[in-house]
Amino acid sequence: MTITRRTTLQWFATATTLSLASWTPAFGTVATGVGTPPPFDVVDWPAKVTPLPPAKGYGRDPDLTDPKVPWPLTFTKAQRAAIDVLGDMILPSDAASPGAGKLGVGAFIDEWISAPYPRQQDDRTTVLAGLTWLDAQSRALHGATFTALTAAQRTQLLDALTVAAPAPAMAKPVAFMDRLRNLFVLGFYSLPEGKADMGFIGDQPTEGPYPGPSDAALTHFNALMKELKLDGKVRA
Repeated sequence: MTITRRTTLQWFATATTLSLASWTPAFGTVATGVGTPPPFDVVDWPAKVTPLPPAKGYGRDPDLTDPKVPWPLTFTKAQRAAIDVLGDMILPSDAASPGAGKLGVGAFIDEWISAPYPRQQDDRTTVLAGLTWLDAQSRALHGATFTALTAAQRTQLLDALTVAAPAPAMAKPVAFMDRLRNLFVLGFYSLPEGKADMGFIGDQPTEGPYPGPSDAALTHFNALMKELKLDGKVRA
């Protein structure tokens, strides 16, 4: 699916305001202890990735009447293909929508890791190293890149990246997959298809007097207030 830079930049701007955007996998935590041994010999995690070319951000006063893309995109054709395959595995198609890969969420991730800001550059290092590792591990196991594997082989490899307590050798690969999954969710649920999937309808006009929140909403809110140890209850 082809998506314009204008769309991905709008996507990027929206995503940066969401709390999911700042979540970071705990590399040190998952690396401690013995953990779950992987069903294969693990190849080394890449020592470094290609650095971001010199690029400027938008600054404090961007010209919104004449928007220009201030940074180049990152993914090669092969990397984008791998990301799209991963998107359809992480968030597969169902009755509500196509998979994240077919919807073009990979374009959002490309925009995200290409931005010259600290949060995005941390993710760039993680994602690019993870894709390099994924191909190296695929070659070690099956003599082919990740996208050239059979569906069953790809699934077996990703299953090893979803364990709750990985062995030290798998700490960074598992944290890579955790962060990539987070980015796919961040991008997918910013799309109309994602919003429809979770039943989000946005602001809707209400005729007549405002009925107030539902009993279920009030119950949930008051339970949250109690958990946060905040006094008082909200009543309809």
